[in-house]
Amino acid sequence: MKSQRYLPAPSFRVALLASGVLLLWPAALQAQHVHVNAGATNTTQDAQLYFPNGTNYNTAAGYDVYLTFTNAGSFSNFYQGAGFTFTALASTLDNGGPAFGHAADGAFLQLQIVSMSGPSGGEFGVWMQDAGNPATSYPLFTLPVGTANGTNLLALSESDGSPGADPYGHIHGRTFTASQPGLYKLGCRLLDTSSNGAGGGPIHTPSELYYFYFQAGLTISSWAKEPGAFAVTFGTAVGKTYSVESTSNLQSGNWTTFAGPFTGNNYLQSAATNSAAAKLFFRIREN
Repeated sequence: MKSQRYLPAPSFRVALLASGVLLLWPAALQAQHVHVNAGATNTTQDAQLYFPNGTNYNTAAGYDVYLTFTNAGSFSNFYQGAGFTFTALASTLDNGGPAFGHAADGAFLQLQIVSMSGPSGGEFGVWMQDAGNPATSYPLFTLPVGTANGTNLLALSESDGSPGADPYGHIHGRTFTASQPGLYKLGCRLLDTSSNGAGGGPIHTPSELYYFYFQAGLTISSWAKEPGAFAVTFGTAVGKTYSVESTSNLQSGNWTTFAGPFTGNNYLQSAATNSAAAKLFFRIREN
């Protein structure tokens, strides 16, 4: 079998799972920028807000925002990523509109961060680039794993909130972080916080809850055992390839590649193996 290439300690960590072993190490993520666009079902009073392209990137699609570990700068000792941006669609030519699904003029869209699940003890953070010193960033807020009723708001529109203003917004410089390796699930909704609707309230009603995955480092996200079969699921990053290996005896040092190579695409991927073994240990290897 082809020899494995590991980074010398302490550049990798080993974490044990009930029936597997995971190898975690930093991995450079190739440049990729995704926009999740906020808008409304129509521009009338009480029309609901939504993400027109949200189904491409939500948890049902299996998309994962890959966060890589860093030990320098503002995000030292965090897993971080800045290639995922929530935007608000434009209604005017000046801002590149009118875009399909844009909200009504006068609406001011914000993302409400409602819930966070993930590895025990983990924290999810949202940071903003310092306008006076672009090389540094500062935290806007953090969300501990287990949060179920969060109220933090992230502005998406860039208008002054005046009546008739384009709801457009495309704010870069925000970075998402995680404090522990693993798969995080963010729950959020869109709100119109303007006062330009009927009776001085908002124009639009809130969106449904949306859920998005953030994968911190190279880990096994989930595993399953059925009679005669084992399966693992793991997050991937664009520009990387992965192999899945197993062994029934950790002391032997003999690992068998049973799936791969997988091409990383920022989506969760799965691999399964048939085995009569009572217990198998798994690891994901970045090639």
